Amino acid sequence: MSFLPTACAPTLNEVVHDLLASYSELRRYLCSRLRNPDDAADIAQSSFAQAYAYALNSPVANPRALLFKAARNACIDQYRRHSSEVAALDDWMNRLDVLSPSVEEIVIAREQLQQLIERIERMPRLRREVFVRVRLEGYSHRQVCAELGLSAKSVELHIARAVYDLSELSLACRHV
Repeated sequence: MSFLPTACAPTLNEVVHDLLASYSELRRYLCSRLRNPDDAADIAQSSFAQAYAYALNSPVANPRALLFKAARNACIDQYRRHSSEVAALDDWMNRLDVLSPSVEEIVIAREQLQQLIERIERMPRLRREVFVRVRLEGYSHRQVCAELGLSAKSVELHIARAVYDLSELSLACRHV
């Protein structure tokens, strides 16, 4: 992209003509380099727009070179953008691997959940009812007292015994 003295510089019409004449060559070149006709078309179009905008404000000695230089820069920008996107995706995938449980961990968790359900089902009916309402359904102690006709102390004891029953299971699960 060299500048010529204004007397030797091609007119804007000549520059546009040269840009248009080089456009299909640029598309073929980009298709062969990028191996993606859509990306090639996008880059060729944006390169043409950049070269044309430059030619509106400055004299252009070699419109073809300007067009190809703009395309080269666009390809470099696209490569950098793509590289950073791939790096971000790889980073996300690596974090996902850490956050996602393995098949073995899922199987173990399901077995533990099944043991927990069985342990809760084996509790005496009233203890189970109080525990489920308070700890799983979010009822207040006062609500459970009113609905089941129990004293506050009785509700506390049922919950304490249920937690104790389940803590034995928790200890057994840790040793697995």
